[in-house]
Amino acid sequence: MKLFGNLVIQSIIIDMVSSILMTVVQLTVESKDGVVFHGSGDPWLPLPGQWRCSPVMIFAIANNVGFWSVPIQAMYRYVIIVRKRQISPWFSLIIYTSVLLFISSITFPGAFLSETNSNKLQKLQTMKFWHGEDTNTLCAIDVLTWPDLLYFIGMWLLESSGILSLLWLTNRLNKTLYNSQMHFTAKTKRVHKEVTRKLYAQAAIPTTVIVIFVVIAACMFWMPSYYGGLFVLLLMPLPWIVVVNPLVTLYCIKRYRKAAVAILKGRGFEFKGNMSASPTNKGIAVVMGSRSGVSGVVTR
Repeated sequence: MKLFGNLVIQSIIIDMVSSILMTVVQLTVESKDGVVFHGSGDPWLPLPGQWRCSPVMIFAIANNVGFWSVPIQAMYRYVIIVRKRQISPWFSLIIYTSVLLFISSITFPGAFLSETNSNKLQKLQTMKFWHGEDTNTLCAIDVLTWPDLLYFIGMWLLESSGILSLLWLTNRLNKTLYNSQMHFTAKTKRVHKEVTRKLYAQAAIPTTVIVIFVVIAACMFWMPSYYGGLFVLLLMPLPWIVVVNPLVTLYCIKRYRKAAVAILKGRGFEFKGNMSASPTNKGIAVVMGSRSGVSGVVTR
């Protein structure tokens, strides 16, 4: 249980750091005539030189590292319950680091090969949303350039691999839970079903926003009469994911709702573990509720 508790703590910390980063840098993105404009919308964050283009990279890192906490939880359930193996406490850190390095490498060119103080910024003043606004702090880069294409393709690959991993691992878990040769209690199955629903919901929130973001970014230069500001509106909810995720957890998992209500009413609430054994009795999977998911411990 301690191992999964550490995973929960890591997820909380990463969610909070991601939210703070996205709130501080306030990524601003716009597109006009085949040019993408990006930078920080925070007037209290004066970034010097080429660093003013870094928010587009920081946003991608914070969003993707935070998103991968969901597939990692699915991996833990798969390894512990399906494979009946112990898992290294460094496993999640390795995954987070891999995601960090990958997303940094594919977004670095888009950020640091963008133009600063570009004459293309004058195009923004022709858009009603940006008319009269100070756009000199933004950077510019053509949509159809290799850094931009690398950025979009890399983001899509990372998000897609996370979603596919979540779906495949959950499918394998469900096959194990409902295998007639395995003797999991109805309560254990119900708890895992609730956790699965929670993971799907938490994955859907950032994924939906990113998909819309990529589609608009790819098609925006075909709309010369575009008013402007849609990107800004689209990116606003992302820092609030750290607030939405706990609410999703409470909504999806009944036991957590009861615990939250009991705490608010000043009453104590005790979680009890559910145990189930394989037919060979070689292992026992102990399933217990936690803040962000269900964990299993296998003993042989």
